[in-house]
Amino acid sequence: MKQIYEKKVNYRQNKRRLATEEGAKFDLKKELPLMFKAFKEAHELYESEIVQTPPLARGRGFEASLLNSKMLQCIQKYFPNNWRFGKYKRFTLRVNGYIILFKKLDKKNMPMNIKTNSVQAISQQLSLPLFNEASYVEEPILFFGYKKNSVGVISEPKLVYLDEDRIQWIVTLDDITIDKSIQLPRKVEKATPILKKGKEGDKKVG
Repeated sequence: MKQIYEKKVNYRQNKRRLATEEGAKFDLKKELPLMFKAFKEAHELYESEIVQTPPLARGRGFEASLLNSKMLQCIQKYFPNNWRFGKYKRFTLRVNGYIILFKKLDKKNMPMNIKTNSVQAISQQLSLPLFNEASYVEEPILFFGYKKNSVGVISEPKLVYLDEDRIQWIVTLDDITIDKSIQLPRKVEKATPILKKGKEGDKKVG
């Protein structure tokens, strides 16, 4: 038993505390619904503001920057005492022993980042400080992210935990208890043609 324990200690050496799905859902039972609510409001603010700038007048990264700013605004609203900017002006939410970053996700639910040494350290849960002072290095890092398809539809907010540069688990809206009146943008399925029977047999409509 001692040998197994020592192996686990050595495995996590120089790394942040291991985060489990059930543990995170329990620890963040009150906070997770607020994160999804903040995302909903951020998405609504984004939709209302983006139309004020014509597509031809939008500079590179304008849409991503606007949505990110709206998300930060809403997180600051619901967690006024728990947010801060870390190194490289990285926005973080620190609550109940977790550090949460906000990112757009790719098709594989991985955060979209330029592969710097800092990003690699985060995806491997290494105990490197995210802030200027060398503190909070044991808290696991989680990502709250969303997807955006080729036509610009934003959907699928979720909490993602990475370790060893791989996704270990994901928490979606369906996994938590939340006010069901909060309608969030979900995955958009492709429309399928409807078959309509006529004199000449089945015909595709649309």
